[in-house]
Amino acid sequence: MTEFPYKFINRVRREGRRKAGQITLAAAAGHANSFVAYDWGSDTFVFERDVWKTRPRRAPVLIVPKHQLAPGTEGYVLTVSSGNHSVAAMPLLRGDFWHLGRVPKRLRGEVLTHGIVCCNIVGTTLEISQRDVPTRMVVQADEWLRGLGWPLASVVVADRVDATLDYYRRLGQEWRIKPLAWTREEMDLALRASRARIHSRLTYYHSVKGVHLLSYAEFSRLVEWAQSDYPALLVAMEELAGAVGETRDAPVRTPKFHGHHEIEFFGVRGTQSLETLVPELERLYADILHDACDQAACIERLRQLQAAFLRVLEQPELADERSDVFVGSMYKHLTGEVYFGSPDQVMPAFDDRKTALPGATYRGGKAEIQPGADARTRAILDYVPQLLSHGESLEYINVYELRLDAPTPLGRGPTREIVFKTNRRPVCLRLIEKRLAHHGTGYANYMLARVQAFQNLGVAYGDHHLLARHDRLAGEVHYFIRQRYPGYAFGTIARSRLQNTEELQGVADDPEAILIVAALMGNAAAQNLAVKKYIPENDSVQFGEGKEVIEFGYDVQRMREMPLRVRLCSVRGTLGWPHLEWTEKNLNRCFDFYMHAFARTMSAFHGEYASAVTLAEVADRFLDGFAASTRELHWNYTCRKEQFDLFDPDVRPVFGFKTKWQFALWALGRQHQQLSDLRQRFKRALDEQAIGPAPSAGAGHGAP
Repeated sequence: MTEFPYKFINRVRREGRRKAGQITLAAAAGHANSFVAYDWGSDTFVFERDVWKTRPRRAPVLIVPKHQLAPGTEGYVLTVSSGNHSVAAMPLLRGDFWHLGRVPKRLRGEVLTHGIVCCNIVGTTLEISQRDVPTRMVVQADEWLRGLGWPLASVVVADRVDATLDYYRRLGQEWRIKPLAWTREEMDLALRASRARIHSRLTYYHSVKGVHLLSYAEFSRLVEWAQSDYPALLVAMEELAGAVGETRDAPVRTPKFHGHHEIEFFGVRGTQSLETLVPELERLYADILHDACDQAACIERLRQLQAAFLRVLEQPELADERSDVFVGSMYKHLTGEVYFGSPDQVMPAFDDRKTALPGATYRGGKAEIQPGADARTRAILDYVPQLLSHGESLEYINVYELRLDAPTPLGRGPTREIVFKTNRRPVCLRLIEKRLAHHGTGYANYMLARVQAFQNLGVAYGDHHLLARHDRLAGEVHYFIRQRYPGYAFGTIARSRLQNTEELQGVADDPEAILIVAALMGNAAAQNLAVKKYIPENDSVQFGEGKEVIEFGYDVQRMREMPLRVRLCSVRGTLGWPHLEWTEKNLNRCFDFYMHAFARTMSAFHGEYASAVTLAEVADRFLDGFAASTRELHWNYTCRKEQFDLFDPDVRPVFGFKTKWQFALWALGRQHQQLSDLRQRFKRALDEQAIGPAPSAGAGHGAP
């Protein structure tokens, strides 16, 4: 099947009026490029001859408003060529293409940088590389293509520039901004798609900023060609060093983007390539052309260059294209993230792991459903308007899917995020939508009953709303929607948020903030124990595994940002404790199991901040938070004891809700009575961390 970009080219050839003649221009390394052109309305399309047949893996495209080339003219020029963007850009600026315009030499750099939208045909899409072009021009080029019949999904913006992101988010079209990869498989795919040639047999990694990155492994092929294919070596050398005697800069010196060049030696720090590799490469090529270097000497000098390249790599692993270091670093350069990323970012944050999906564009509060929006997204788009007040209308909605470590096709993951804004809200609202673990109405009602029961008791579960849709593969599938809690999951809090600036010592870990987190985790632990959260598959109480969200805010007493409160973001495992006997033996087993789990988490937490706080301080503050939360939950229970005791929702008997609920209420009373004993159990569990494994809950029964 013909990809859309080439279908469009063929349509232009059929419906446009071909300009007279054919332009043939000399290119680098002895190549010549021939072009044909078509007028279609006020627009002109310039194609390298037969590009619609050869279909290079990555075909450079230029989109230029004609007034940039000749003031006062209307319409656009679109070019499609092979090689790189300069193959068509320089002839266009010089006026070589049918006198479409002749830009004065002094203005060419400005027009090239800020007046031409560079793109690439990659597979079935046209990827726009924004670089230094203003967002306004990118949007206008996109709208022009749409007006010519290009589908939404066929035009993708490759750079993640804030202003452009914001524009497409307001259209509900963030999915048209190329998402970042974060798994090795996705990065490998991105690297393969970026591989491109210019004229020689060298293969580069082509970044969204237009930089051709030459790896050490690819450079090493020059040594092979010097021995086995000398003509191929000469073409590659000219491609790198430029024709001797020409006034233009060699590609390895041609400025491209923020200090980078048309061709870069990948992995070399700073200016070392210009100081060591490039001059020697240029001298070698000049000596070859002037017969001052025979083949044997050429091979030896290339080997010396190869060794020099290896020596100046930032990390030795960058020499191996299969290594994680190479793949991760190259990917950051390809996407431009190297210019914005944080060097101390260790694990991906929630917002780094989500990918936008097709949804809807809202105009005047009315939805225009976008192609590709699936049934699950449509159910979300139907739900959100029900949350609005009279006179409130939607400005935009973006739907995202949270990516998993396991390879799951996009659109099939269990968790989505909904971000929407209305005309009555200054900031957007965020919701989480998640597929339930089990199919059927029965389990959905069981989940909702547990949430609302413990929410009324004072547990920090947010409001949950059930949705359902029919899945042709699994029948009726249920989802719930809840508010996205502000803050950071425990275990992913940036260290800088628990630091303070001291006048004499600079930035240091803040004991007060660290101990507040310990107290909040004690608060969460008391709630975990009260709801009897337990996952039988991995014998876990899900504590300290990122299910506690710590919210930060302005503390009026300390007059700075501090940890404020904690929310529980996962209902899974609620009422999951497998043993329901109202006996001291069962209670002791339960308390020991949970206290050991809590101790493991807090011991590891202390290990991160041992230079600022002692383990005893962490334990005391944790237990203070644990006691405070236990007393609050027990107070709420005693205030409406009869209502809680009699609560028996209409859920299927197989889930055993009433038995589990009554056990949890009884155990909460004992948790309150035995706070002093629980304090001692926790401290003993801390002491036992270095001795042996924690107790197990044992095999249980019932659905968590």
